[in-house]
This record gives sequence, C-alpha cells and structure tokens, in this order.
Amino acid sequence: MQEEMKPIHSKLALAVALWGWLLLVSWLSYDYSEYRDQWVTHIFQERQVYEIHTFHVLIFLVPFIYTFLAYLVNEREKLLQRVKESEESFRSLSLRDELTKLHNRRGFDLLADQQFKTAERTKDKLILLFVDVDNLKWINDNLGHNTGDQALIDTADILRLHIRKADILARFGGDEFAAIINSPSDSLPRVLSLRLEESLTTLNRDTTRGYTLSLSTGFAFYDPDSPRSFEALLAQADNEMYENKRKKEKGMAS
Repeated sequence: MQEEMKPIHSKLALAVALWGWLLLVSWLSYDYSEYRDQWVTHIFQERQVYEIHTFHVLIFLVPFIYTFLAYLVNEREKLLQRVKESEESFRSLSLRDELTKLHNRRGFDLLADQQFKTAERTKDKLILLFVDVDNLKWINDNLGHNTGDQALIDTADILRLHIRKADILARFGGDEFAAIINSPSDSLPRVLSLRLEESLTTLNRDTTRGYTLSLSTGFAFYDPDSPRSFEALLAQADNEMYENKRKKEKGMAS
C-alpha cells in the first residue's frame, strides 16, 4: 500500500510550498489585469500557439511541483531530527545505568571530573559517598537475579530520595553506588547515614521481599585548601565503607 503524503511541519518546507502557490496566484493576477472579462477564455482557449499552451500547463503545475519539493524538504528535516534524537538517546544510554536509571561509571567519572574542576575554581567543599549493597550475592543466589535487580532499584530509589538532583549520583558498578555531594557541612555524613537507615527501616517493614536490604557506606571529604585526587578520595571512601561492613558483619556474628 502506498504511503500517504505526510503533513508538512517544517517552516522551510511550508515556505517552499507557499512560494509555489504565490507564483501561480501572481501570474493569475497579472493575466486577469491584462484580459479582464476575457481572462478565463484566454487561459483555456483552444486556438493557442503551442508555446503559450505549454506555458499555461506548466504554470498550473508549478504549485504542485513546489508542494512536492516541500514534502521532500520536510522529510529530510524529519530524518535529520530522528538522527539527532537517536544520537542523543545513544549518548544518554552510554552514560546511564539501564537498570537503576542513575549515571553509570562512565557518566560518573565524566561529571566528577567537571565537579572537581569547578570546586578547585570556586573553593567549594565536596563529600564523596560510597555505598555497597550488603549480601547481594546471597540474594541473587538464593532468591534469583530478578530479586537482586529489585534490591539495586530500591537502593537507587533510597539514595535518590536523600541526594539532591544538583549532586552527582551513580551506580558505580555491580552492587556499588557513589555520589559527589556539594556541601560545606562536616555533619552531613552522620545526618545522611541516619536518613538512609530510616528509609531502610521503612522499606524492610515489607516482609514479603524475603530479604532485608542493608547498605554499607563510606565517606571522604574534599577540601580545596588541601586538594587530593579523586582516586585518593575514592580509596578512602572505599576503605571506610569496607570497615563499616566488617563491623556490621562482626556485630551480627557476635
């Protein structure tokens, strides 16, 4: 089945189509001013020389030709728009974690680099948060990977709830999450840890999940007066997170 001609939305395409019809109207206006009462007869008279007859046929075809050209212009612009949207979608996917819809490691590294350069210039303090989902392997092995995926989604939702949109939040990889928070407050780690625990308590009241969601966290401070590399901060936050995890495991065992 032949595809119907799609509506024209492009301004350039509309201009092309309008120009064709304006040419026809202009010629008809000129012809009318010349022949007045004999105007219609002059256009459609049978005894015309071949050149005049051909000209009349062509002038009536002009607006349709221009309309078709406008359709082609419109289709070209629509194609370019789809290509642009595809490129933007691909770029977004390449910087986002498909499961949690947070930034992925690549997106986090890119934004973190920009954030640290800005902090060096503006002398802002930053806090790096590192989070690990406890016992995710056990959840995957015993309850299935779909349940494990839901645990990651729940973790992302909790972190998203307590970390501002202006800050950088990402699934760092596997069962790990990271955030860069712009804050001069030294008390933020304690406050944020308490809020995360409260959200986890609320979430774990739903006993139908079959597991208890638990997070281990670590923090590192970036002071522009004593700058350190991102790798050094990440190592510190990672070490603190594992220390908290060991304390938690030791407390459960005792």
